[in-house]
Amino acid sequence: MKIFTKKGDCGMTSLGDGRRVEKDNMRIETNGEIDELNALLGVARSMLPKGSVYNVKLEGIQSLLMQIMSYVAACGDLEVRDFEVTLKQMEEEIEQFQGSEKFDFVVPGSSQIEAFLHLARTKTRTVERRLCTISHTCPLHPMVLKFMNRLSDYLFTLAEKL
Repeated sequence: MKIFTKKGDCGMTSLGDGRRVEKDNMRIETNGEIDELNALLGVARSMLPKGSVYNVKLEGIQSLLMQIMSYVAACGDLEVRDFEVTLKQMEEEIEQFQGSEKFDFVVPGSSQIEAFLHLARTKTRTVERRLCTISHTCPLHPMVLKFMNRLSDYLFTLAEKL
């Protein structure tokens, strides 16, 4: 497959079902936001030791984000089993990380990894808002919004843990 096809040179692109839409279509815009989130998680992973538990967990989350991108592009079916497992793991870790501490706002920047995880958290919130917009015209599986909401919580607590 070529890296360029020239089919998008006039501001149009294809959805997963082959339908041509403008590049500022909300589904395309949302996938762009998810792609940015995925890249931010990649930067965070590059700061962690290869094979470390959190590197592996973030890589798994990146894989799920790519599944969401495919789902958004096609507005088709979503296999939720992997999402359910990851969601449960994230919730358990959030509770473990947070313990009895009360939530409080933070000023990111104590380390590069912490800052990038907070940047990924804010991008997750942007993705969540875009998915809400899409859901008005293309009903989404409830797991997608639940996963994104929990992911932002997870990234917050992980940033503070590392």
